[in-house]
Amino acid sequence: MTMVDTNNMVERRKTINFLNLKRNKTLIIGMMFFILFLFILTTYGSAQDSSLEEEYAPIFFFEKEEQCYPVSVEYHIDHATLFQFTGNDPVEINSDVTMEELGGYTTEQYESLYLDNTIGTTKDDNIINDYSNQKITLGFTVYAHTIHGADDTTIIQYWLFYAFNKGDLNQHEGDWELVQVVLRQGSPVELMYSQHHSGQKTSWNQAEKTGTHPHVYVARGSHANYFTSYSGTLGVASDHVGANGFILKPVQYTIIDLETQTWLPFKGMWGEINSYEDVYLGTSGPVGPMYREEGLMWNQALNWGSNLPELNPTILLFEWIIYNFTTIFIVIFIISLLIFAYRRMKQYKSEGFGPRFFSFLYIDGLNMKSIGNLLFIAGIIIAFLSLIYPWYGITASSTSSIYNTEGFIDILIIDGLQGISLNLPDATGPTPLGSALIPFSLLISIGIIFTIIKTLGVKESFKLGKSYMYQGIKLLMPIIIILISIVLISVIVNDMIPEEAQESPAASIFDDVAASPFGGSSINSIDSTGENLQLDWGIQTGGILLFLSGLMLLISGIIERKAKTVFF
Repeated sequence: MTMVDTNNMVERRKTINFLNLKRNKTLIIGMMFFILFLFILTTYGSAQDSSLEEEYAPIFFFEKEEQCYPVSVEYHIDHATLFQFTGNDPVEINSDVTMEELGGYTTEQYESLYLDNTIGTTKDDNIINDYSNQKITLGFTVYAHTIHGADDTTIIQYWLFYAFNKGDLNQHEGDWELVQVVLRQGSPVELMYSQHHSGQKTSWNQAEKTGTHPHVYVARGSHANYFTSYSGTLGVASDHVGANGFILKPVQYTIIDLETQTWLPFKGMWGEINSYEDVYLGTSGPVGPMYREEGLMWNQALNWGSNLPELNPTILLFEWIIYNFTTIFIVIFIISLLIFAYRRMKQYKSEGFGPRFFSFLYIDGLNMKSIGNLLFIAGIIIAFLSLIYPWYGITASSTSSIYNTEGFIDILIIDGLQGISLNLPDATGPTPLGSALIPFSLLISIGIIFTIIKTLGVKESFKLGKSYMYQGIKLLMPIIIILISIVLISVIVNDMIPEEAQESPAASIFDDVAASPFGGSSINSIDSTGENLQLDWGIQTGGILLFLSGLMLLISGIIERKAKTVFF
């Protein structure tokens, strides 16, 4: 090979290396720009989501007696030991688990794990007290999750974690709740709030809000979310809601991107579970956001929300009336009292009230008018006593190896102080089918007092007897209505049981109750293993006293009408 050829070859190699270098530089620069583009795009998307999450961040209104507020899960994790539930003695997995380690427990085999806050248990207030002592230091945290769906739909989820759930029906460690805002083409159109195992939805225009911040009324203890400050009383769990407590505004809480949290995939439960009964009674810890309602709230957020019951204006009106029932009733009572006072003053000026003023005090021997009045006085005393005892109850007891109630639990209780509550046991615990905190005691008390006042200046026993009889019928009506409702209870409950479960033994539990409404006891098979559920029911002490008082007033009225006496 000549020197010229060698030189040419060297030059060609230099040229090729130069071109390769140039090509590599171009490739490297291109890759750098591509990575930069992705970074900018991701950052922009994240910033845009963050901006939306702040724009529509809710304002939370808490009831005045609430003790727990949205907090970072770090509080729970820092005090928690990771256990595996075995049905008997739990197996300790990790006494110092970290958030990163939690994220590794993601498969089905880890569903039996639970994070037990070892500061307290579900049967005491130790966790609540500890949280309360640190509340100011811990601050407030809300977790946000933005989903970009089809048809230019954006869903903003606000997940809230509470250290403890102290509801009326059950209490458990940890509590996850959700507020969901739906946007279409960049504008808010719908709101969806979680409530226990369900929730409620409404249009953006119908909801209460301040600017772009929707109002969320949080139930005391259970942390269910409502659209108005007077909802919940007729809800599924007799929730106590109000705008009379702490108001948590967006500027007061930290919004954290939920998808950046390493603990998010944790498959287990956020609270202790010591037995199968805990699951049944609703005292076991809840699962995390990704797994709520079998994952529907996370993976199919729009479908979950779309299937929620719609906020009904008619029901809202009824809820408002019930919520303000006491005030309304007292106003009506005062108006009626003023009208009555005006009429009696006119009578007093023309003919007086007689020597004893109140006609039920005309007692002067063993005559019909005196016997009628004595019976009336005894009746109203018994009526007041009836208000402090239960009127009607249905209780259940099971010693099953799967579910041991350790005594009787209340299925239905009716009394003068708490009103009505009906619960149906199911796989997740006693599920409240309906409740109404109707102040029966107030209605009856004011009714009796008004009847006494109406005896002022009554001249004839015939008219006095009419007033006695009217009040007696009013006292009898609650018990009559209760008995009629008990006869119909099997129809009501069975209508609420899914069609596929209609043939199960549990579906016929209330049939015996309906067949003997005054009282009874039965033993029912609850599963194929032969395990039984004992059911006791009947009119309670308060109901007997109430019925007796009504009967006594009715009889006293008949006697007074038969007496046909002029008092003065």
